[in-house]
Amino acid sequence: DLHSGYVWSKGMNIEGVKRTGSRGTPSALVRFYENPVNQESLFSAIAHEELQKGRFADGNILIACDEKTRTVRVIPIQEITSVRVNPDHPSEVWAYQRTWTPEPGRDPKVLWYYTSRFPETRRTEITTPDGEAHPVSGTVTIIDRKFNRAPGYVLGVPDGLAGMPFAAAYNEILQYGRVVDKALAAILYKVTNKTKAGVKASAVKMSGAGAGSSASVTEGQDITALSTAGKGYNFANPRPVAAMAAAAWNVSNMDLLNDSSAAGSSYGSANALVPANKNAMRLIQQEWISLFAEIFVFFKLGTPRIWFENLDEVDAYRAAQGLVLLSPTLHDSEYRGAALDLLDIPGDADDTPETLKSRSEPPATAAQQASPGQGVANGTGGQDSGERNDLRTDTIEALRREMALSDLVERLESALGRLEASP
Repeated sequence: DLHSGYVWSKGMNIEGVKRTGSRGTPSALVRFYENPVNQESLFSAIAHEELQKGRFADGNILIACDEKTRTVRVIPIQEITSVRVNPDHPSEVWAYQRTWTPEPGRDPKVLWYYTSRFPETRRTEITTPDGEAHPVSGTVTIIDRKFNRAPGYVLGVPDGLAGMPFAAAYNEILQYGRVVDKALAAILYKVTNKTKAGVKASAVKMSGAGAGSSASVTEGQDITALSTAGKGYNFANPRPVAAMAAAAWNVSNMDLLNDSSAAGSSYGSANALVPANKNAMRLIQQEWISLFAEIFVFFKLGTPRIWFENLDEVDAYRAAQGLVLLSPTLHDSEYRGAALDLLDIPGDADDTPETLKSRSEPPATAAQQASPGQGVANGTGGQDSGERNDLRTDTIEALRREMALSDLVERLESALGRLEASP
């Protein structure tokens, strides 16, 4: 599920598979994409999940391409009973033998399918080593992908195989911990007696004690809580074992266990392995793109552009900042369309409001009025001074003037007082 979420959660984009508004017969690519069988096998969200799980559990994906009906179907690996390989290069599979039971109670059906790497002009019946000739499908060709294969391997290796021993060991450790917890919960107190009769009496009394009970003991008896009472098995200790499985599957231990404490409850620790995991998922995406591209070429549908959306999730605030910074490179409709997508608001990108149209115009600035004495020579050689300030007020000079004026007022009041007092 983690792999499916990483790789397919945003879907796969295929250029030219969506119907346009123009009338007329849809293109061959559109018809191929919309075919219900192809949707169920290859293009739907359920198909994507099944393909990823097939890779994880089987390691091999076999796509049966029927040229007559122009449909594709996935053949389960358990129906493959034999292979025919290139004698000079044994890892190159030329044909697969499929054995399946069409209906319950019927005899199995056996049919060979050539792969796309074997020339069509040389396809004939296949004779097995026992001399028996088996029919070969004349309309179906296999396009296969064998994942995690080392040089010389005939078939692929499941993604899940590398982590299975560690997952099994982790589960076993958890089960042991459950047993330990159960044992620790069974005996919480130790009763000490000096006589055998006291032991028997204590056993009878303690067996009927319920939650919150009290005990009355005689001399020579003692009830002590065990050191393990109230404690349990430390289930965090086996995490390194789970981390081995997570490493084998290219996912974080926190995601695998669905437990934030596996990363120490630290945001930085939780994201420390994200780049490496994303690179592994990008590689898987590229392998799926190559498979889909080969299918389109086989059906002569051209080579449409195929891509996945970026795995990086940018929060809305940072995305808005990036959009504003890049706005000089965007047309108004492009800028509005990106903003509507970011806000998840339906709207017409070409319906540009007036405020957006004027976004590239320089902001209007108020005209600055020059000081009456600006540019006039003064005693400081034209430089600013306390007597001639163009655009500012000299706080110190204003304070000095206020203090001088206050002193003058005091002197006048003193003179008036003396005049009034004289005869």
